[in-house]
Amino acid sequence: MEKVWSLLYKEAKSKLSAKEVSVFFTLGNTACAILGSNNKIYAGSNISSNSIISCSAEKSAVIEMFNDGEYVIDKMVLLNELEEVILPSDGSLEYLLELNPEFGNIDILVDYEKEKVIKLRQLIPKWWGTYRNFK
Repeated sequence: MEKVWSLLYKEAKSKLSAKEVSVFFTLGNTACAILGSNNKIYAGSNISSNSIISCSAEKSAVIEMFNDGEYVIDKMVLLNELEEVILPSDGSLEYLLELNPEFGNIDILVDYEKEKVIKLRQLIPKWWGTYRNFK
């Protein structure tokens, strides 16, 4: 396996910290690490609440990257609280493509043990926004 996937996995794992802050608010159940085109790793964890104040781990990591002035994602790893590799939700896939349609080229780790990686566009091949961006 490429060393970078191990680094991304470890960084995501370090952000897992499942906590129930209150009966309405939890955080750290999922974590995400992304590699920017600048070869820096950015990571974040989720926030879940019963109100509008929620944030996926993917968005949290992207915000960290944007705050550093980086705007291109090369690779992504997402973990659940059992430290298992999971896929981004449809909403997160949509979010990434709305940020930049070129994000369809992001390599996403699907299976750590089998070293399986796919492109984001394979998870959402018929994205509705394609016609607006690639006329």
